[in-house]
Amino acid sequence: MKTDTKFYTAMILIVKLLPVIILILAVATYSNGQGIKATTYIEKTKMSPKLGHSIGVVFPSYLGDMELGGFYQKSMTSNSGEYASNRLMEEKFYGFYIGISFIQTEHINVNFNLRTGTVNDKFLAITPSVFSDLMISRSLGIGVGLGMRNLQPTYSGRIILKMSGSNGDYSGYNYSQRRTYKYR
Repeated sequence: MKTDTKFYTAMILIVKLLPVIILILAVATYSNGQGIKATTYIEKTKMSPKLGHSIGVVFPSYLGDMELGGFYQKSMTSNSGEYASNRLMEEKFYGFYIGISFIQTEHINVNFNLRTGTVNDKFLAITPSVFSDLMISRSLGIGVGLGMRNLQPTYSGRIILKMSGSNGDYSGYNYSQRRTYKYR
């Protein structure tokens, strides 16, 4: 009986990321004012382009939003051709990330992002990057980024989807508790 390796790989990935997904959903469900942010991105590195996905919880604060979550990215090239000669080719990279906004307006957000995780289940990697995002609407945005990987620059483009928390706002102010006064 032959097993489907793509299905098996997908199931292993889900099992490995399950604690991260449960933690993110639990925090978002039981917290007031937090939101969930899902991102799909393409990162161009020296070796090959990567396709990645991340999901995290946004914690609003007075200085800027802070984000905590998990990510998974995979190489977009196969193990043949010009990249086959490199034995250390990165096939997958997954782990946790933290993002801190240092410039934030209603439509523009510039943040520092630090990812840490395992490469090919063998090596630990820490990758810093800076992203600039433009929110097209309240829940949809696009962004570009510049990062560092193996002392080489990386370039990224991403699509952002924000899903609001219990109060539906990312500013940290709970509008459901706002008092209204009537004048007589």
